[in-house]
Amino acid sequence: MSLRDKILAAEDIASEMVDVPEWGVKVEVRGMNGSDRSRILDAAAAAGTNGFSVGAMYVDTVIATAYDPETGLRVFSDSDRDSLLGKSASAIDRLAEVGMRLSGMSVEAQDNAKKRFPEEPAS
Repeated sequence: MSLRDKILAAEDIASEMVDVPEWGVKVEVRGMNGSDRSRILDAAAAAGTNGFSVGAMYVDTVIATAYDPETGLRVFSDSDRDSLLGKSASAIDRLAEVGMRLSGMSVEAQDNAKKRFPEEPAS
C-alpha cells in the first residue's frame, strides 16, 4: 500500500463523549473533516459585520460535530440553527469548544478571533 493510500484510508477523525447537564444528555462530539471546517469558517467570516461572527461559528460547529452516541447520526441539521441559538450558551460553548479542539482549532485561535472580530450587540 502506498503512503497516499495509507493516509487516505486512515481513520483520523477523533471523537469524545461530552456531558451536557443543562440538557440531561451525553453527546458524542466528533472532529470535523476539512470540508466542514472550511465551510464553517467561511460562513462565520461572511456572517459578521466586522468580518467574523464567533456566534455563528459556535452554533455551526455544534451542528457539524454533535452526534447521537446510540445511532451515530448527527443530532442537529442546519434547520436547527435558530432553535439552538435559543438554548443554553454554556451548553453550546461546551460542545463547540470540544468540536473545535478535535478539529484542530485551538482555544488560542478562538480567543484571537474574538479579540480581532468582536461581535456587535444583537438588535
